[in-house]
Amino acid sequence: MTSRLERMAGHHISLVGHLLKNKYNANLSELGLTSAQASVLYILFHEGEQKQSELQRRMYVKGSTMNGIVESMLKHGLIEKEAGEEDRRTKMIRITEKGRKLEEKFMKKLEELEALLTEGFSDEENQIMVSWMKRMQENLKEEGGEPDGSERTEQTAGNRTDT
Repeated sequence: MTSRLERMAGHHISLVGHLLKNKYNANLSELGLTSAQASVLYILFHEGEQKQSELQRRMYVKGSTMNGIVESMLKHGLIEKEAGEEDRRTKMIRITEKGRKLEEKFMKKLEELEALLTEGFSDEENQIMVSWMKRMQENLKEEGGEPDGSERTEQTAGNRTDT
């Protein structure tokens, strides 16, 4: 007999997420990165300079957590931070050349892990799985709180994009 827990999608997603995060962290640690730092590099590499508050919102972390990530990355020369032109309180973050080179290296590692993760799945199955995961993310966001456990403010609620 299969237990109730064994039949729950969330249980299996959690297990896969835990195993995947362990693999990501093991591979990224070879490059001196955490998964959060890799996410920051990815966003900055592909989308350009960002407000620190926008990075925080997109990564679903609290301000103090984002400060720690930024400070560590500054110390290692992966990013630069300066006050915004219009509002000096706004902190703008941009990737350095060292960060760009590292982003290219870690993306290769993540692509290898993605191949392992999706081994045995057809392209169509993989596309369906990704669409289901995106839908689940949206379902959880719509619950009223943010994925980091904090409550949404009117400002963050207004920034939400419906698909």
